[in-house]
Amino acid sequence: MKDLKIGKKLGICFVILLVLTTVSNLYTLYNLKEAGRVSHELFEGPYELTTDAMGIRRDLVGISRRINGGFADNEHVETRKLVLAEFDSLEKTIQNIRSGPEKAIENKKISQYLDSIEENAKQLKQEYEKIYNTTQQPNFKGPMTEIDLTGYAQVFTACTETSENLFKEAEKIGNDFDKDVSASVKTSQIISTTLNVISIASGAIICIYITKSLKKPIEELEVAANKMAVGDFDIDLNYESKDELGVLSNSMTQMSNKIKDIIEDTVRVLGDVSSGNFNTDTKAEYIGVFKYIEKSINKITNDLSETMEQINIASEEVGAASDQVASGSQMLSQGATEQASAIEELSSTINEISEKIKGTAENAKKANSLTLNAANQVKDGNEQMKEMVKAMEDISFTSNEIGRIIKTIDDIAFQTNILALNAAVEAARAGEAGKGFAVVADEVRNLAAKSAEAAKNTSTLIENSIEAVGNGTKIVDNTAQSLQKIINTTSKTTALVNDIAKASEDEANSIAQVTVGVDQISEVVQTNSATSEESAAASEELSGQAQMLKSLIDKFVLRDSNKNIDFNKNEVNYFATND
Repeated sequence: MKDLKIGKKLGICFVILLVLTTVSNLYTLYNLKEAGRVSHELFEGPYELTTDAMGIRRDLVGISRRINGGFADNEHVETRKLVLAEFDSLEKTIQNIRSGPEKAIENKKISQYLDSIEENAKQLKQEYEKIYNTTQQPNFKGPMTEIDLTGYAQVFTACTETSENLFKEAEKIGNDFDKDVSASVKTSQIISTTLNVISIASGAIICIYITKSLKKPIEELEVAANKMAVGDFDIDLNYESKDELGVLSNSMTQMSNKIKDIIEDTVRVLGDVSSGNFNTDTKAEYIGVFKYIEKSINKITNDLSETMEQINIASEEVGAASDQVASGSQMLSQGATEQASAIEELSSTINEISEKIKGTAENAKKANSLTLNAANQVKDGNEQMKEMVKAMEDISFTSNEIGRIIKTIDDIAFQTNILALNAAVEAARAGEAGKGFAVVADEVRNLAAKSAEAAKNTSTLIENSIEAVGNGTKIVDNTAQSLQKIINTTSKTTALVNDIAKASEDEANSIAQVTVGVDQISEVVQTNSATSEESAAASEELSGQAQMLKSLIDKFVLRDSNKNIDFNKNEVNYFATND
């Protein structure tokens, strides 16, 4: 019974209850049918017998009452009709009793009483006929006439007593029938009660059995389900059967063990991952939707392993690049320092050149003034012929001074040209930042070349003047012509000196601009030097951070990149799409 399916158990129990209920109902229907039969038998038997027995007595009383009424009213003819009707009724009642139930007919006393009443009724009718005939005699004078009623009274009394005995016997039959019916009712009640008690007891026993057979395993399953609902899969189900609850209990036990194995395996894998070991695999059997968890875990470990590997490679590259940047920054800083030193020297040299050019400009102004004076003296030569010798001496002296000045200007131009060349070289070294400075250096070099050429020309003129002064005494005759030539030469000299003065001013302005450019270059170089030092420091810090990152990543155990893991994006996203 224990291993039967729940449906079969319930079916058997319901069949038992149905059989008991059917038996009880059938017996009840049988009792109802018997009650109907007994009621019908009671009505047609003792009841009708008793009623007919009372009817006989009533008919006898009616006969007596009619006869007495006839004598009282002296209406014997009409009375006779009524009396005969009562006798007919009495006869019908007797025949009705005889045609009644067999039990009543078979009763000897009833049969005897009926025979006696029937015989007495005939005698009574005969006695009445005698009385009636007497009333019809001519000499009958009504109540005043005496009539012999002794025979009538004896027969009537006998008939009345017999009818009384018939009623008592009928009543006795009714009482006996009632006793039999009461006994049958008691028996039916006992049997019905017994069947009902058996049905109720059987139902209670079946309900208790079904309840116990279902309650205990269901309670065990409920406890197990509640524990599983709160995440406790350590369940203990002791119910064993081949019914649905037994199968469910076995299935829940297997499910709990399988889920517990999967959870323990998942915890193990995640523990390995948390400790830095990504080269770990699942060992439990992941079935059904748990396969998505297995694939997700494998995907997580694989992706993290690939990410860490990429971070490791990137950290190595960052470390190498930061070392290169640090080395380059140090070299750049050193070069910037050297550039700053060279620019300071260049700035000092340019300041010296500027001072010298300023001196050249002053000398040029003086030479211009002297040349103007010489021109004026040549113009006034005719009036100052007497002072010509002195003027020639002055001219010779002045020419010597001019020669020295021109020599100085030539030296300055030569040094300026050298400085311009050095500046062009430094500008080339500075690259893009030195292009403007290179242009300025080229302009300075051009001006120096022009200054040198002008100085050379001036020197030549001075030498000619000196030679002319030396030969002045010899060519006094040609004074006018010589003076004219001197005037022309002086005019040219004045123009050249003016050019030299202007060129000196331009050189001074250019040198000032070069100084400003050199100062800007110096500031840029110093800024570059500071930036290079900061970049070198940052690169060294970045290199240290990259090495620390690599040392951290080296703690992780990465998955073999050659291991092939099949991922299905739709499977991994199963829970997201079914949420």
